[in-house]
Amino acid sequence: MSYGQNPTYLIYGAGALGSVFGGLLQKIGRSVTYAGRGEHFAAMQKSGLRITGIWGDHFIPPDAIETLFGRDQNGKKFSVILVCVKSKDTNDAAKQAASLLKDDGIMVSIQNGLDNWETIARHVGEERTIGSRVIFGAEIQEPGLARVTVNADDVLLGEPFARVNKSLLQTLQEDLLRSGIPTRVVSKEDIWSAIWEKVLYNCSLNPLGAILEVPYGSLGESEESRGIIKVILKEIFLVMQAKGVKIPHQSSDEFYQYLMKRLLPPTFSHRASMLQDIQRGRMTEIDALNGAICQYARDLGIHTPYNDLLTALIKFKERKAFLSSHDH
Repeated sequence: MSYGQNPTYLIYGAGALGSVFGGLLQKIGRSVTYAGRGEHFAAMQKSGLRITGIWGDHFIPPDAIETLFGRDQNGKKFSVILVCVKSKDTNDAAKQAASLLKDDGIMVSIQNGLDNWETIARHVGEERTIGSRVIFGAEIQEPGLARVTVNADDVLLGEPFARVNKSLLQTLQEDLLRSGIPTRVVSKEDIWSAIWEKVLYNCSLNPLGAILEVPYGSLGESEESRGIIKVILKEIFLVMQAKGVKIPHQSSDEFYQYLMKRLLPPTFSHRASMLQDIQRGRMTEIDALNGAICQYARDLGIHTPYNDLLTALIKFKERKAFLSSHDH
């Protein structure tokens, strides 16, 4: 093993993705501690964690589920903290978890959207911050059961700002591979390129799917929604060019073709996570996606009317759903 001692893992945000990472790392004998809340987290502690789906069936018994505030955790520090919370909770999570990270440890953002890496780096330093691009899907089927539904590509890990503990990053990659999660470490340029490609995909489909209440496939079938997607992408490309972000696609039209031919077909029947959040009366990740684009655009003096409108419409739906779910 390239890393002297066995790394200790903390899963901060034991939802669907966090449970899959944590459970599969435990299956290869790694020390994993969980921090979470809600029904699923309670069920894990009471009856254990079950993982099912495309990577097989696994079970972690309840007496093997270590929680952050459980016995023996006092003063414990971790080599690797995987931050698996929604973007709106990144600041609180990174702030709370910062004191739990070993001096030579790394904090990894296992998240969608923009500004998460910068937020983590503010709390733990750029030399302890790792960015990722996760493109497998997982859902909580019932409390205590996480299902891996789809895997579009390897998990990518990279150093967005500065050199980190290289042997620990290597060990993390090896551990994830051994646990059955395909993972590669990529260059600084490639990790930024990967997160922006995912942002383009998410910003063009997620809010539209939520506002129109249709699966992604329907958005590709209608001339009207295809026209909207083109303009959303055009606006984001203006922001990316101003920020000096490079991705393999030279223009928004080129990315649009790639989106329609390559990215949309496998997620044809996928329902937008923003729609699922709104239906559950939860806040969405709009501020880390189109909302973040609009903020960058304002700072740069660029006009992004379509992204502004989508962000405003989602915020309206979000507030309406949140209020009605808290009325009962």
